[in-house]
Amino acid sequence: MIVPSLEWLLPEPVLAPPAFVGFGTPVATLLARRGFRTDDQLQRFLQAGAGALHDLSRMADADQALDRIGVALQAGERIAIWGDYDADGMTAIVVWVTALRRVGADPIRYVPSRLSEGYGLSEPGLRDLASRGVTLVITCDCGVSNVAEVDLAREIGLDVVITDHHLPGAVLPRASAVVDPHRPDCAYPDPDLTGAGLSYKLAAALLERHGVAADGLAAVAAIGTVADLAPMTGESRAIVRLGLEELATTKHAGLRALLSRGCDVPSQPTARDLAFGVVPRVNAAGRIADAELAITLMLEEDPIRAEQLAVELEAVHERRRELTKEAVDAARLLVAGERGSGPLLVRDDAWAPGLVGLVAGRLADSLARPVAAATLVGDEVRGSVRAPTDFHVAAALDACAALLTKRGGHAAAGGFSLLPRSWADFSAAFAALPRPFPADVAAEAERPGRVVVDLVLPARHLDWALADELARLAPYGPGHVEPVLAVTGMVLSEARRVGATEQHVALRMRRGLETFDAIAFGLDAERPLPEPGDEVDLVGTLERDDFAGMPRLRLRVVDFAHRLSSPLMARRLPPVLARAG
Repeated sequence: MIVPSLEWLLPEPVLAPPAFVGFGTPVATLLARRGFRTDDQLQRFLQAGAGALHDLSRMADADQALDRIGVALQAGERIAIWGDYDADGMTAIVVWVTALRRVGADPIRYVPSRLSEGYGLSEPGLRDLASRGVTLVITCDCGVSNVAEVDLAREIGLDVVITDHHLPGAVLPRASAVVDPHRPDCAYPDPDLTGAGLSYKLAAALLERHGVAADGLAAVAAIGTVADLAPMTGESRAIVRLGLEELATTKHAGLRALLSRGCDVPSQPTARDLAFGVVPRVNAAGRIADAELAITLMLEEDPIRAEQLAVELEAVHERRRELTKEAVDAARLLVAGERGSGPLLVRDDAWAPGLVGLVAGRLADSLARPVAAATLVGDEVRGSVRAPTDFHVAAALDACAALLTKRGGHAAAGGFSLLPRSWADFSAAFAALPRPFPADVAAEAERPGRVVVDLVLPARHLDWALADELARLAPYGPGHVEPVLAVTGMVLSEARRVGATEQHVALRMRRGLETFDAIAFGLDAERPLPEPGDEVDLVGTLERDDFAGMPRLRLRVVDFAHRLSSPLMARRLPPVLARAG
């Protein structure tokens, strides 16, 4: 008898969910669990778009930033956009370059070398820009912690406008403007904008001042917003919804080339497509090649050149996947046998520095523990941290600040640098941090081997009406995750291993006289499969799929169990009473 491989965290029953117009009982139950009580409240959430964007004048220094950029445009100053080599930073650069070109400027774009400069402003880069006649530098997704570098910029004749979303230190840089929603004196109602999202708000406001449309900017900002794991509950949700609408109809050659490779249906992109198809390709350039490749592609308007760049980027993406697998496999060996739930550290000086964030993320996801991954770059150790929601990464790095030469980040992710001689002390200090951290972040630390179930329902509810209702709740992401369903009442017709190395399992299920397909990706080769005729409960997400040109529904399975060994057994009611819950 097949038992679950994961612990199913089942929701509390909702006996009388509110009635929501256009939604049946199953989704109404889900909405009630997510805190919705009235149709008005739900409609504001569902219709988040341009009308949900906040007044930018409430953002500290936003007007000063726009004023200084306006002066530069009027005077014909040379402007440079300084970004970062991750998808959030790269898309923020593209937003600014696109907007400034529309008002007649031709900005220089500058992405620091991951190897020789690292994250944020650097003296060599600033001196290079000054030598090229630049008088104004606009940062995006960086700069708020570069106090010394901004002072240097002033000395060599550079004004700096900082746009960043990372946590500032005790002292702000002496820039022309410091636009960061995390400033303690900032009254902006939504601090969760990403670098690309903040750039979108500012660039759109700049274009409005000049009477120029901001069409297409949200499409790029949405990619960066999804990449940086912004909550899909506030203004970032509105930006992603606007962006997906723009991407669906875009005629921009570079974006179309990206979508054709990263989306299941390029004319109907989803947040999932961005997260798992588009963002990894954009990030690949900055991780193991040159960020300029992805930036140039996203700016390219010629279809032939865009296709050439996309082919080049695809090769980089495939190489990044190979290197990532090697690095993650090595990291798993380093932590094998590490017990407990506290923070982990892994270091391998053979890793490419652009891969340490992926290593940390993969381990953090699979182990449900905070993970710092690092490698030696020149004469310093550089690393990235990823963590579950009960561990605030930026606060953790602040707690270890005395041992670091550079740090930055937000709640879910961050980066750091330190001298090799400080590695042992940093390792000890980071590993000793408690969970949750800080103590008020969460009531309980996450644990591995669990799946949170959002909705328990009989198989008869799996239909196109349910799929349409769930699609209306998109985009999904942090804070509003794609619903995980626990489904009862399925009988197995066939189970077969598929994929080049048979790492996936295709399931053909029956519910009464109907058949229903399911797929389990990355299933453990040792996991036994059910036999035809077995009654099986499934846990997974409902997705639309095209098979041989025909649309179909299928369940993307994360776990399964025989009916009698299923955690749903206690919930099972006589058939005449069965209902969604």
